[in-house]
Amino acid sequence: MTSTALALAAVWPRPVVLLEADLAGGDLAYRCRAAPGGPIPAAKGLLRLAAAVRGGVPDGHPILEEAELLGCGASLVPGVSSSAQARGLSGLWSSIAAACTAAEVDVIADLGRLDRASAHLPLAQASTYLLPVLSTSLESVMHLTDGLQDLMGALAQHGAESVMPVLVGPDARAARDRADLDELLGKAGLPTLATRSMPHDPRALARLEQGERASGRLGRTLLLRAAKAMAGEMVPVEEGVSA
Repeated sequence: MTSTALALAAVWPRPVVLLEADLAGGDLAYRCRAAPGGPIPAAKGLLRLAAAVRGGVPDGHPILEEAELLGCGASLVPGVSSSAQARGLSGLWSSIAAACTAAEVDVIADLGRLDRASAHLPLAQASTYLLPVLSTSLESVMHLTDGLQDLMGALAQHGAESVMPVLVGPDARAARDRADLDELLGKAGLPTLATRSMPHDPRALARLEQGERASGRLGRTLLLRAAKAMAGEMVPVEEGVSA
């Protein structure tokens, strides 16, 4: 999920912030380079954002204030470093979600593993789109099907999110794999959008993490082409704005 979120943030056609909200801890601060080069400073992040919204969403731009610009051009709110830190945020996720909704930019939240009992479920409930990411393995597909049966019931109580599965795997089999998953989800009675594909492209991902912009030669890789197509479906490109 994290790699997909980073690729989407790098090509998003509007101003956007990537929020690491994985309860197991974030890792992009270790994987990515900051815009000036070098490591991402530890001063900003999700913990400071949570402290800022503890009494409600303040005036100003708390999401933007906690974001660091990455070399690839995406803006990142680094996540917690451990599940122990995440447990300290258990009563603040609704306020964090409200800050995301009130932000003057779009927010892509990397939620990690999610079910109806997850403390950070308010972020999913406030989302316009929910993108469950899975591999093409049988166990991954079955876990998704079982998990969505339960999760979509909890989400439906808070409005109708558009659930768009994202299948990560070999590009040569992408069309067949998407069709198989859509058929399975349809038989299970799950009202998801058509599955999208994200190719497994570790070389392009490494270049993105090292600070290369998602344009030029990198923008022509399978990873970034797929991310740009997916972003364009969720956010129509506005006049004068291009990814």
